[in-house]
This record gives sequence, C-alpha cells and structure tokens, in this order.
Amino acid sequence: MRRGLLVAALLASGCYARHERSVDASIEPRDAGPSRYAGRWLVDQPFHAGYEGTYYDLAPDGRFVELCTVSFDGDVTPVGFVERASDGRRCELVGPWDSLGPDVLSIEGYCDDSVRRTVVLDFVWADDRPSEVTIQKVDGEREGWSHPGFEWRWLPCAASPGDCDICG
Repeated sequence: MRRGLLVAALLASGCYARHERSVDASIEPRDAGPSRYAGRWLVDQPFHAGYEGTYYDLAPDGRFVELCTVSFDGDVTPVGFVERASDGRRCELVGPWDSLGPDVLSIEGYCDDSVRRTVVLDFVWADDRPSEVTIQKVDGEREGWSHPGFEWRWLPCAASPGDCDICG
C-alpha cells in the first residue's frame, strides 16, 4: 500500500524517472571517447512559468540516458526534443550521442513518424558551461528545425552541481 501511495505522489507532483530509452536495440552506442560532453546534464526551460527540466547522463560509451524529468505544470515530457516548423514533426533526443568537436554534439533522435534522425547541436561556451545551444541540422536539413516554445538551457552538472538537484 505504501508503494502505491509513493508512486501516486510522484506522478501527482509531476516528477518521474525513466532509465535508458531503448528505441532500437540494433543500434549500438559509439565509443565517444573523452569529451567535454560526457557526464550528467540538466536540460531545462528556466523561463517557463511551469518550469520543465530533464536530467540526462551522457555516458562515455555514447549512451544517452534520461534520468528524470520534472515539471511544475503537470505535463511531464522530456525537454530534449526538436521540432520541424513545416509539419510539426517532433524528434525526442534518445541517443546514442557523439562529440563531433569541442563545440558540436550529435545525438540520435527518435521522431513521431518512427524514424531515427541525427540531431547536430552547436554549443557556444562561456568558460565551463554553454551560453547558447542551437540546432545546426537534423538529418542534413539545416533549416526549419527548432526547440519550440521556451528557450532551453544546457547545464553540465559538473560545472553547476546546485542547479542539477531537481530529481531529489
């Protein structure tokens, strides 16, 4: 009975945890090697009145693991997604990930048409954290993709440990 109450309380508060999302078991994680991107990250929308944030682990072997998502608005969906303006096609970032250089991160997305697309992000760094993250391309398309709604922020937890305490 206590376990049921705990689960109900977590769902009602808008907080839940998910582990590694395995969309296609045939896709093996890459050996990403040493990278400034490896580690835990908070991807959030700090300017959203209902605050939304997702805590991810970018494992050194290329796995992209969603640890938990929090929303104060009740609608709990991961913040790591992109959307194409022309048709509303939405792709959730699920991994694997790979560093394409010090300022470029590639993450596989699983889209609502059941197709995997590679999302390439450009990072502008301010010391130990990004000051801006933009979409370079999605499966080669350089225009028309965005993170709609509220601006997202990518925080490496090693540089911002106090900001990453959203999952309790």
